[in-house]
Amino acid sequence: MTKNPEHPDEKELEENHSVKRKGKLKIIVGAAPGSGKTYKLLKEANDLLRKGTDIVIGFVEVHHRPETVEQMGDLEIIPRKNVLYQDRTFEEMDVDAIIERQPAAVVVDELAHTNLEGSRFSKRYMDVDYILEQGIDVLTTVNVQHLEGTYREAEKITGVRVREIVPQSFIESADEIEVVDVPPETLRQRMRDGNIFHAGTIHQALDHFFRKENLSALRELTLRIVADTVDTQFQKSFERRSIPGPVGAKEIILVCTSFLARSAILIRKGYRMARRMKADLFILTILEMPENDLSDKSKDRINKLRSLGDFCHAKYLVEQRGDRALGKVVMDVTGQLGVTQIVVGQTHSPRYWAFWNSNLVRYLLLNMKYADLHIMGWKDGSRPYSLTDTDLRNRHSGRSPDPNTLRGRLTIYVGSAPGVGKTYKMLQDANDRLSKGTDVVIGFIETHGRKGTANQIGRLETIPQRVVHYNGRRYGELDVAQITQRHPQMVLIDELAHTNVPGSEREKRFQDILYILEQGIDVVTAVNIQHLESLRDTVEHITGIKVKERIPDWFMDQAEEIKLIDVTPEMLQLRLAQGKVYSKDKIEHAMNHFFRLGNLSVLRELALFEVADNVDQSLERQRIIGDPPRILTCVNYRPHSEKLIRRGWRIADRYHADLYVLTVVSDGPLCERERRDLETMKKLSEQLQATFLRKEAPENRVGELIAKTAGELHAEQIVVGQPLPAQHFFDKFRRNPVIYVLMHAEFVNLHVVANSRGEYHEENG
Repeated sequence: MTKNPEHPDEKELEENHSVKRKGKLKIIVGAAPGSGKTYKLLKEANDLLRKGTDIVIGFVEVHHRPETVEQMGDLEIIPRKNVLYQDRTFEEMDVDAIIERQPAAVVVDELAHTNLEGSRFSKRYMDVDYILEQGIDVLTTVNVQHLEGTYREAEKITGVRVREIVPQSFIESADEIEVVDVPPETLRQRMRDGNIFHAGTIHQALDHFFRKENLSALRELTLRIVADTVDTQFQKSFERRSIPGPVGAKEIILVCTSFLARSAILIRKGYRMARRMKADLFILTILEMPENDLSDKSKDRINKLRSLGDFCHAKYLVEQRGDRALGKVVMDVTGQLGVTQIVVGQTHSPRYWAFWNSNLVRYLLLNMKYADLHIMGWKDGSRPYSLTDTDLRNRHSGRSPDPNTLRGRLTIYVGSAPGVGKTYKMLQDANDRLSKGTDVVIGFIETHGRKGTANQIGRLETIPQRVVHYNGRRYGELDVAQITQRHPQMVLIDELAHTNVPGSEREKRFQDILYILEQGIDVVTAVNIQHLESLRDTVEHITGIKVKERIPDWFMDQAEEIKLIDVTPEMLQLRLAQGKVYSKDKIEHAMNHFFRLGNLSVLRELALFEVADNVDQSLERQRIIGDPPRILTCVNYRPHSEKLIRRGWRIADRYHADLYVLTVVSDGPLCERERRDLETMKKLSEQLQATFLRKEAPENRVGELIAKTAGELHAEQIVVGQPLPAQHFFDKFRRNPVIYVLMHAEFVNLHVVANSRGEYHEENG
């Protein structure tokens, strides 16, 4: 946001009839008062000032918070103007004085503020827009409840009416938008410490607006609205065009309907599915003729479907078939909308279904790319989509907790990429705890040669690393024995996804952390989003990079607190260019590969949605009762199988379901490659806390065994891979397992995962 001194000033441009540069807008969003928006705003402003940017304070509200006041530092303050209103004098931001001063950038707090009568504009966001028009950059803040797209939901959550609203169009016009993520308990502690409101209002706030469930819901809302904005901006970007298929973390569901009575059932199922996945929902009806030429009865049926779509917050689409196959129409719409899930109903087809070219499901199975296919069965599940699970926490941990053991608390700092500041923030917070009397030590910290990070170590005690010799080299590893012997209240352990040197007691660092937690020691750790096991295929598809070190997703559920460190891609690239992420010899390669703007945008979106989903899952577990449903994922020896297991886990996690992985082997002996692949799938299943099932059957009876196993488990979803196209004519006569299940099995939902889903760029393969 620095103004280039080599450019002519605005007056000179106007004299030359040139177009005036509009200022850049950066918005920092928080979930509630006290989240640290203004603190972060001023810290960033001071960083810009030190780098030579002419930046001033136009309006800042410190709310008598000493730490915030301290952050004002040496920043120049534009005096406020006095406004007389109803015989009282109030202070407002002086827009004219800011423009007359003509700084490169200005700090403007409280974006949703309503100005007093007599001001140039009625709202502060209008002031900001006017300042931007004068070529001045603006850094500003807003809480999520003041956004046009979320204020109604915020009112439902808190029961507090929102009067000051910022239009969604203004938010989407921002050049950068960033979230300050603070877990609810941290916010509540700040309230108890008197760092947010005056002492007389603390108890009332804790019992009302600042209730933990309120703050959790507002936090999820904040993460999702910023993620949606990031996604919208990225989808319009140039880099988006270079990545095939849907890109991003957000699911988009397309329900395909006709005039049948079952259409209403299908739409409701799609709606429940969209709510569970936090997805956008579209409903498609394909017509043989223009809608205006339909009979009154048909028009009435369409209007009823359209009304049901409105009720389900879905967009209803009508497409004319023309000379296209039904499946081609669906695929065309899927490509236009970036659909990730296609939902259709189970059909009762004739015996020679596989040769019926006009069959919609057959066409989609043969031609779908990137989008998964959900075939909704008409069997009623015992708990269709109620999907409850009280034992999820125990299941994910892999063991039942000993009630007599005091387990340590786990805190995880999550980032979208190296350099976002996870370790920096982790150390900064640890020093705050140390100053308040917490016995906190460093178990393992990797500064990567960053001076700013190293300076944050401060007075923290460091446990020496354990030296390990392997292949003639020395390695420093986490010394678990020394940590447990020292037994601090809290230990910092960086690089969560790290794989230990061969010969260590445990293979992965997350396993070391689980052991330390069992000793009653709190652990604070950090990880980047690309290291989550279930996101491996998505990250490869986006970045072209295979992530070798990964952690199982269930480990995230062990955390009492997850803190997202959000940094815009532009800021990350700037840090990289300044040598604050990697050494100079690695900067150019990183900028042209992993640190491309498109990569960073989508990784950031993944991080935002992942933390939002974690918040949602935590809220959901507090409300649900009953036994978990079961999802059956079917795999074989194809390379697609590992992707299927990861996909199955993400589905099970969203639905709070138990995951079963079934592989069917032939009744003959396995070759070495088959045994190796089978062991890999078993290991991945166990790592994701899924139950691995191995059964034998002849090749032409696999479909029957899948149907039988699903019935025995009372599975509510069967997850399979897209059938491979027939290579020879006689292959069409063989019993394809997916086709068999589709035609003969009773099921609630058959989920077919596209072979191309999760594949990465060929040029980076």
